[in-house]
Amino acid sequence: MGTKLCKYKPRDFLRVRDFLTANYMAFEPPVNWALVRWNYARYLCAPMLGACGLGTFAKRPPDTSGKSSREAIRFWENSIGIWENESGEIAGVVCPDEFVPWHPAFGQAFLQRHPDYEYLLPEMLAYAEQTFVSKGTTRIFVGEPDKSLQEAAKKRGFVRDEKSCINYLLFDLKDIPEPDLPDGYRFVSRDENNDLEKLREVGGRSFNHPDPDDWPILYSYQELQKAPDYRKELDIVVERPDGKWVACTIAWFDSFNRMGTLEPVGAIQLGMGREVVMEGLRRLRDLGALVAHMDAGLKYYEKIGFKKRFPIFRWVKLH
Repeated sequence: MGTKLCKYKPRDFLRVRDFLTANYMAFEPPVNWALVRWNYARYLCAPMLGACGLGTFAKRPPDTSGKSSREAIRFWENSIGIWENESGEIAGVVCPDEFVPWHPAFGQAFLQRHPDYEYLLPEMLAYAEQTFVSKGTTRIFVGEPDKSLQEAAKKRGFVRDEKSCINYLLFDLKDIPEPDLPDGYRFVSRDENNDLEKLREVGGRSFNHPDPDDWPILYSYQELQKAPDYRKELDIVVERPDGKWVACTIAWFDSFNRMGTLEPVGAIQLGMGREVVMEGLRRLRDLGALVAHMDAGLKYYEKIGFKKRFPIFRWVKLH
């Protein structure tokens, strides 16, 4: 089966999304991205990080006009390679996630493929080596069970880190505890209150950024709400009686595979992170999801009920 490498075009976004959902469960355990990461990379990470420019150092204060964000979106799109078969169907994709030169994740590549086209892995790795380079290295991430990519990476000179960096986690949605919010606290979603300035604050402070210049810019949240798989009723915060938002998450539902995930998750008040996670899981269950998954390095998620399935390792090639 012949294939050709094509450059990504903005109109390909839904084609790639559909390719990812169709092939997510084609491998057991999964090796490809779920739909959430594809949505999130384009509609939040690129405009959010791009506000600080495409130089080797982050620009401060960030550009809040959206101009730099739009440039970063195009930069992200222009880096992506798509392999198509003779029928024009997608056989594989190489893409980045957080892709601006000043960011530590610059130089990371992610390989998505169809199970009938495993033979493309050496060619996909070569593309990654040419396109995604930072400080003389290209980095990929490989799940412990993914023997095909491990062998292909070894042959091209990639070396695995000794320790895993994140784990693939699952939560059985049959076993979600009931809400345990303090008196006067409640869950609020964007279909009820779409105050994006308050969301900027809880999102920024949740990740230990007290400076408003370090919070996601308004434009990035406006872009996120345009993502095809974003749903306002699944964008949830915990609100205190005084109206302050103290935890946040977005649940993402993959109806094709009947599963979901949460991205991001943040909290500025002890115990409220767990509560907002469980509310997100309940809403996913009510939509018909059977399980939720996460790629996470924090033991926190295992403590609140996620089960580790396998570790994911970083592989590095020096140029």
